[in-house]
Amino acid sequence: MFVLIIAEMADALCGVIDAMYVGKFLGSDAMAAHGVSAPVFTFLCIFSYLLAAGIQHSCSLALSKGRPAEANGYFNMAVIIILVLSAVFTAIGIAAPEWVASMLGSGGGDINILAGQYLRGVAPGTAPLLLFLVMVPILQLEGKWSLIHAGSIVMAVSDIALDYVNIHFLNGGMFGMGMSTSISYTLGFAVFLLYFGRKDRRFSLRFKDARGIHLPGFLSQGLPAGVRMVARMLSLVIINLLTINLAGATAMAAMAIQRNVSTVVLSAVVGLCGAVLTLTSISFGKNDTEGMEDALRLGYRHSFGIVSIFATVLFLISGPLVSLYIDTSAPVFPMAKEAVRWLAASMPLLAWNWSYGSFLHGIGQIRLSTSLFIFGELIVQSFTATVMGLIWAERGIFSSFVVSQAIILLLLILYRSKFFVPLSDKHPKE
Repeated sequence: MFVLIIAEMADALCGVIDAMYVGKFLGSDAMAAHGVSAPVFTFLCIFSYLLAAGIQHSCSLALSKGRPAEANGYFNMAVIIILVLSAVFTAIGIAAPEWVASMLGSGGGDINILAGQYLRGVAPGTAPLLLFLVMVPILQLEGKWSLIHAGSIVMAVSDIALDYVNIHFLNGGMFGMGMSTSISYTLGFAVFLLYFGRKDRRFSLRFKDARGIHLPGFLSQGLPAGVRMVARMLSLVIINLLTINLAGATAMAAMAIQRNVSTVVLSAVVGLCGAVLTLTSISFGKNDTEGMEDALRLGYRHSFGIVSIFATVLFLISGPLVSLYIDTSAPVFPMAKEAVRWLAASMPLLAWNWSYGSFLHGIGQIRLSTSLFIFGELIVQSFTATVMGLIWAERGIFSSFVVSQAIILLLLILYRSKFFVPLSDKHPKE
């Protein structure tokens, strides 16, 4: 779990560091543009998370059954898919970034132009980012913790250094910030490539091994994680539009800061859910009911343990943290501080709900897990933000994150017989 958290944090730190430099040196319009661009990273992560979850589930099952060649086939299939998608997304990001920004709710004017510049710089880093995230579960299954740590550190440190050079020496603006992120993704992934020089590895780049893999079946195994990110991306776009139209540009800048902070702090949630999925899948492959129960208990216990610690620290340091992005005298400062505190309050509830969705995924309840994420991350979140935003403007939108997660958890508890699968059943069916 902690290895996954560190890897997730390293990826998120690149965006956070960018946002801190943007807020301090490029102004509030640039900060709003950075926030508008956030759904792009969520969109890219849809595919990497889908494939990473497919690897966590399918490779864990194959290895638990003594089929390493099959596990390597899943890995190579994931790499092929990423290379094809990356070529398409990179071309769009370079050729039409302002169009992409307008589709994300940037509107016209300066914010759209600045968001387009940033997206053009980020576009070349698409393939390294996706490959980095997909390699993490492979290295986890191989027990190469030090390599994950090294790649994560290189990514974060290089992004800090490159952002500093861009701001203080090159004056590259938003495009330079995007390019710094692309280069740091590439350097972090380059460290992971050292794995393929080891003789004791179980995974290798042999694309012909993917021939025997049933593609729809493999993709379906990662569907819940992919759908979760799709739902989250769509809800972010909806919240972008709500924030700009109901509360204005200042609230959008505050939302950008809150959203940027969330990419790091939610690493604890994503890492926990990844651990639940991996452990549940391995136990399910061995028909180990007790192991499945333990994996679910781990998710529940740490939702209000480890994640609560992250949330408490975030709540207490919200003021100093926001000051890293924007001056304390700026009008957006108190609004951003409040937004971050509402985010902190939602984290334990979010971890509980996502952990249960990951457990359902691990025991093969693909349809139920997918439905839970669509209902929670898109329908409930968007509806709650809309209603509360119409009544209380930005404060209603910020607090809707807590309210929506509380509604989901309450429904899970009230309809326990429908949503909670009996753990004594070794072969749950959809």
